[in-house]
Amino acid sequence: MVTTSAARTRIVIVVEDDRPIGELLAGVINDEEGYHAIHVTRPTEALRAMEQVKPDLLVLDVGLPGMSGLELYDRLHLDERLRSVPVMFETAVSKENGAEFRKRGIRNVLQKPFDLNELMANVRALAPPIAA
Repeated sequence: MVTTSAARTRIVIVVEDDRPIGELLAGVINDEEGYHAIHVTRPTEALRAMEQVKPDLLVLDVGLPGMSGLELYDRLHLDERLRSVPVMFETAVSKENGAEFRKRGIRNVLQKPFDLNELMANVRALAPPIAA
């Protein structure tokens, strides 16, 4: 498990099954001072990672293998330790999932393709950098 020793670093777990996209997202986040992104490709890997570290933010793809991002979101909200972790969804088909997002009160959804500056603006808004 990857952890960070810096006390002023925000941990972001990126759950994206498309490896090049996930690596790109994690790389952009890691390039931002004060953030450390961990990329995983499966929801089960995200759950294992969160046994080791409580993230400051999750970036979830909706369409994941074995368990959708929405199902993973629902599981997180059953865990008292993780239910307060902010979640940002990224999806190619947000209109199809609109009712599911609204039912859960989810407002942080990026429609693919999205601008990487928009991604980072959302990351900073949901998990603001920790002041020095």
